[in-house]
Amino acid sequence: MSTARYAQGELTELRYAPMVIVNWSPVALGLVRTLAQAAPVSPEAGPPVICVGTESAASIEEALHGLSARALLRYVQVPSLAEGIEPLASALEQTVRIAAARAVIVLPDSHAEEPDAASRLTCAAVSRACGPYPVPNILVEVEDPEAAYEFAGLGVATVFYPGYLRAALLAHACVDLGVFQFVYGLLRGRYRVRLRPVPHALKEGTFFDVARALEVDEAGNPITAIGLQLPSPEQPGPDGETTLKINPGPGHPVRDAVGVLVLVDS
Repeated sequence: MSTARYAQGELTELRYAPMVIVNWSPVALGLVRTLAQAAPVSPEAGPPVICVGTESAASIEEALHGLSARALLRYVQVPSLAEGIEPLASALEQTVRIAAARAVIVLPDSHAEEPDAASRLTCAAVSRACGPYPVPNILVEVEDPEAAYEFAGLGVATVFYPGYLRAALLAHACVDLGVFQFVYGLLRGRYRVRLRPVPHALKEGTFFDVARALEVDEAGNPITAIGLQLPSPEQPGPDGETTLKINPGPGHPVRDAVGVLVLVDS
């Protein structure tokens, strides 16, 4: 798996692209550890996770002093949204180089009066910072489930929220099957993977539509769509073989999908 990365003013291919967590603080250090375990590591590429926040770099260094996980991350202090989108977008572009990220995870801003509104502005800043380059997969944690639809059109691949499968964060951050299998191994015993039919009403929709619509199963258990079962290109047709595509991307059509792969809380 190769991902775009800045080099001499242009984007080139680099396998060891970092994951970026926005609105990060040391209380989310466990998230860094988990993501770092699932990411390829290269001494030349730097830490596998870039953490972005408004807390001072000095206070972060003090909080992480003596912790082994310190080597897993690079912290970047960025301007608060109170200063506007442009200063944040500029920092994300020039210092974080966010267009080169493997995935971007936006956590709620604990200092914002309306965290979900702040997260929408953050996603807009990420999109602006990428300029002409493709926006990486963006994953957003919202506090109000009803706010999920408000992130449409901002390049957001997945919206997740408390009470539902936080595993969606890792499942969609995984950009290859090998990493997904590793993360699934971490979840074994708590979550199950199941195959469900594509809802008839969404047959002309996209994976984004399906992921938003499928929230609970018949028993009321939270579920999270993580992929599609698709006809094999080598053997198309009703009797042909099928293949599983993890995280096909929000715009992937589902009209030909045989089923939806979901995580179910056991």
